[in-house]
Amino acid sequence: MRNIILIVSILGLNHVLGQCEVFIQLSDKETSQTVPFAKLKIDGNQSFVADEFGRVYIENISCGIYPIQVISVGYEAINDSIEVVKDQSNEFSFELKSKSNLKKVDVFADDKFNNRSLRVVEHMVLTHGKKTHSIDLEKTIANKANNNARELFATVPGLNIWESDGGGLQLGIGARGLSPNRTAHFNSRQNGYDISADALGYPETYYTPPAEAIKNIQIIRGAASLQFGPQFGGMLNFDLIKPSTRNFAYNGSHSYGSFNTFNTFNAISGTLKKKFSYLIYHKHKQGEGWRQNSEFTQQHLFGLLQYRFTENLSLKVEVTHMDYLAKQAGGLTDALFEQDPRQSIRDRNWFKVNWRTYAANFHWDISRNTKLDLKMFKVDAQRLALGNLEKISRVDDGENRDLIDGKFDNFGTELRFLQHYPIGKKSKATLVSGVRFYQGQTVTQQGEANNLSTPDFQFINPNNLEGSSYSYPSTNVAGFVENMVRINPKLWVSAGLRVEHINTSSDGFYRQINYHPLTEEVLKDTTIFESSSSIRTILLGGVGATYKVSKKIQLYSNIAQNYRGINFSDLRINNPNQIVDQNIEDERGFNADLGIKGQTSNLIFDVNGFFLYYDNKIGVVNSKISETEFVRLRTNIGNAYSTGLEAFAQYNWMKSDSDKVYPSVFVNASYVHAVYGESLESAYTGNQVELVPPFTIRSGVSLQVADFAFKLMGAYVHKHFSDATNATFDPNAVVGTIPSYYVLDFGMNYTVNEVFSFAGGVNNLTNNKYFTRRASAYPGPGIIPSDGINFYVTLNLTLQTSK
Repeated sequence: MRNIILIVSILGLNHVLGQCEVFIQLSDKETSQTVPFAKLKIDGNQSFVADEFGRVYIENISCGIYPIQVISVGYEAINDSIEVVKDQSNEFSFELKSKSNLKKVDVFADDKFNNRSLRVVEHMVLTHGKKTHSIDLEKTIANKANNNARELFATVPGLNIWESDGGGLQLGIGARGLSPNRTAHFNSRQNGYDISADALGYPETYYTPPAEAIKNIQIIRGAASLQFGPQFGGMLNFDLIKPSTRNFAYNGSHSYGSFNTFNTFNAISGTLKKKFSYLIYHKHKQGEGWRQNSEFTQQHLFGLLQYRFTENLSLKVEVTHMDYLAKQAGGLTDALFEQDPRQSIRDRNWFKVNWRTYAANFHWDISRNTKLDLKMFKVDAQRLALGNLEKISRVDDGENRDLIDGKFDNFGTELRFLQHYPIGKKSKATLVSGVRFYQGQTVTQQGEANNLSTPDFQFINPNNLEGSSYSYPSTNVAGFVENMVRINPKLWVSAGLRVEHINTSSDGFYRQINYHPLTEEVLKDTTIFESSSSIRTILLGGVGATYKVSKKIQLYSNIAQNYRGINFSDLRINNPNQIVDQNIEDERGFNADLGIKGQTSNLIFDVNGFFLYYDNKIGVVNSKISETEFVRLRTNIGNAYSTGLEAFAQYNWMKSDSDKVYPSVFVNASYVHAVYGESLESAYTGNQVELVPPFTIRSGVSLQVADFAFKLMGAYVHKHFSDATNATFDPNAVVGTIPSYYVLDFGMNYTVNEVFSFAGGVNNLTNNKYFTRRASAYPGPGIIPSDGINFYVTLNLTLQTSK
């Protein structure tokens, strides 16, 4: 009885002995690893939760003796007591004993939106403070059979999207004053590895995976330069669908559309004994095209095998093949476009692509807070362009066609390490670091092919080319580190560095043939051999910060340096009338963002201002080499910058998962002011940067009614220029304005049951006449009209075993 009275008396004194601090560390008794997110009860009524490092820090607690209880799933409960003493460290540790070996359980969170920001740590990527997007294609109503980029990227603000072909054979997107040409200003990836032609000297993307095979499209804007490479646009990753957890599953999508467009996508996948997973898909697409002379056929084939040695250790290999053959209708002059945008005055132009990638991925979760990832990849590809590239204002002369053959053979490997670690008793940090080795070999040849109209991709004189032949070897070694630290529960900061060592070379020849203007007799035939190289080491830096205004709203900011390496075309002389500055340098600059974003149960939004500075911009100027002679000089012409606002918001009226009828609306808008600063070419100074719409708005409304889903989306793109001179008209239509345009798209889905579902829609519902680009070469030259009104219908099938 005396002991009970004594304990009660001591506990009663804990409120009068002053205020203290307590630090408690929890760990696994057998493995010594920390135990995160355990629940602690002190004095029977005060509850605390350990952080991811098994730490509990308690401030302003009265000194005294407290009973304590520790509870964690999979562990035996601990009932003990602690004595908190004034002016002492009051550090305690408890070891929890495991009940049994529990199996790992994957928990997936779902939300109502098809576009979200990437998590602070997404797989092995640190996205803190950056402008990011993750588009869930399963929740996106779009013409997936044709990879309609206008619909797939509808919720990403600030994008300029080129619509060069109705089949969706190539993706062309740009942002913040950067050209959309084959998405060359983004670091394009599939499942985290490179897929572009040559990441160093020719970063154009001829391959895009089929939308039916994409789970998420992930975008990190310009600050991605620290972790993924220096491109000004940022990183674009196609995260493909995963193998089914059942033994066998089949997913098929079969579509028919306007202009005899037929598409079939078939995928089988499964997981055997929870160790071995497989995925194989094939896609065939063909169509006649909206314009004359624009038929195409395309094949996709993908295979994946994955073996899990343990729950934390896996090896995955992937093989991708894509090929297509497309007849190209060529460009139009402004007058021809106004007359009939569906017409074609070129019937001998063809484009062919063969693309193969190979990849292996070794992933190891060393511990809960330590991860290692190794990727190896190879691109073995070829693209062939055949046709008449004379000015579109001239009639096809029927002479031999021009053939350009590009072969790309490159290999790379990336090792990435991620570590979460505690700092002191309250703070924590995340470190991501990595190294990259990349070696490329690009060979381009140009010469004459036959004068027929068939797709014969053969040189007439392969041993004596009329144009040029060059080899471009390249090597890149890079390393990076980026660290994020939590200053307090609301403020996080990060900083990073990247070093790049680049060696690019050029070796080959070009041929100059001069003909008599009347007799076409050869007056001069000269072959000029040359070789050059460029070796440089570049250091990039960046910082970022995030401030949590509340649990659901945060401010973010970042600034990071970028550069764009000299392309292969900048290392050689194209012709005697154009020379390359021997001191030409890489283009440099930086991206900066300041924004606010948030998400509630029904609303998601992201609004930011940005600034992009582009120094040493490469272009062509007139240069005087004598009193009477001028040449076109390819050099760094000056600087440019773009600044503006990007805004996205989506509201969903769905109140619970059981709701059968609810609408949703999204708005995506951007304003961009992009101009040239000081320039060697005075005519450029103060001009608007080409290919930058000052206003872009994409908005849509959708309605869910039981098993039906309907969507109506509109897009408006404001008038802008196609070149730096800001010319409004050219008789050959290569330069000039891109007029303002709007376009409407309608789509719907109907789910019958777990096996059958249907989709369909109408693109360019109002049959507007518009174009998004003026091409200087393929697939033009001239205006490339965008498709008029067209429809599609799709049958989706899903079959799977019970286990």
